[in-house]
Amino acid sequence: MPVCLHCGEIGADGALFCGKCGYTLPQEGVAPSSTAPARAAGLPPGPTPAPRLPSIPVAPPPAVPPYAPTVTYATPVGPGASTVGPIPPPANAKYCVRCATLIARAAVYCPVCQQPQP
Repeated sequence: MPVCLHCGEIGADGALFCGKCGYTLPQEGVAPSSTAPARAAGLPPGPTPAPRLPSIPVAPPPAVPPYAPTVTYATPVGPGASTVGPIPPPANAKYCVRCATLIARAAVYCPVCQQPQP
């Protein structure tokens, strides 16, 4: 009579599953599937070790320079304008130091690239 290893209930002879919890009952005379190949090969029972693969040297990734865009915005040239230069941000905004997105002056992180702002 097999005893359930999960709940301790005594199972009926020849039953595959526990009538109380449904757990698989241990079977007499049946080898676990993990030791069947070992017995066929004449090896002692136990887990079969995984084959060892040759180690392949891995080169480090190439160095990538940090992303630092150079952003210059041209002011529209119109009547009375004599030079072209960067557009200053509005009084209540600033440009992100990484992606040059126009963000609020009080922003701690850029909403586009998540870069901390000074």
